[in-house]
Amino acid sequence: MSCAIQQSKVLVLNKSWIALGVTTLERAISKVASSYSDGTPKARIVDPINDFRSFDWSDWTKMRPKEGERGIKSVNFILRVPEVIQFTRYDKMPARKIHYNRRTIYLRDNNQCQYCSSKTELSLDHIIPRCQGGLTTWENVVVACIKCNLKKAGRTPQEAGMKLLKVPSRPKSNVFVTTIKVKSWEAFLGEAYWMTELDHDHD
Repeated sequence: MSCAIQQSKVLVLNKSWIALGVTTLERAISKVASSYSDGTPKARIVDPINDFRSFDWSDWTKMRPKEGERGIKSVNFILRVPEVIQFTRYDKMPARKIHYNRRTIYLRDNNQCQYCSSKTELSLDHIIPRCQGGLTTWENVVVACIKCNLKKAGRTPQEAGMKLLKVPSRPKSNVFVTTIKVKSWEAFLGEAYWMTELDHDHD
């Protein structure tokens, strides 16, 4: 198996077709190839190309990649590379916690400075500066360009004669969309949250 194939990622769905996360190709195949004590496979491969039909490992090994598709080379034949698997019994929902990270803040603020709308040279700004007791919270941190950040310095927007485009608030749901682009995932992906948490003063 080539390094590129080994590094492939597979989307994982629960029994209710809700995306839980992303795993490695090796782990995905391991889940699909393993079974419960009654013989039920722990996971099946979902094929978006064939009307989202699901296949067990035995059926999948009989399928061959079409022209242009990637393949896993075995001793005697080439297998299609699975891109989506579904657990057959696991039905829990993904965590709904809204992660406080740069990506979420940038997406909440539409990737633009909240003072001048610039979309270049962006950073984060405390509305009430930390030197004035400002906290690191959803309501006190916004995206700002470097020029506005330097202009505002250690002052509040009012003190600097600046105005926010909108009042910042905690998002109602996770807004980060995975940067891994796989065409077959589009039907299943809504929101994800795979970014490192930032230190903040309130949950």
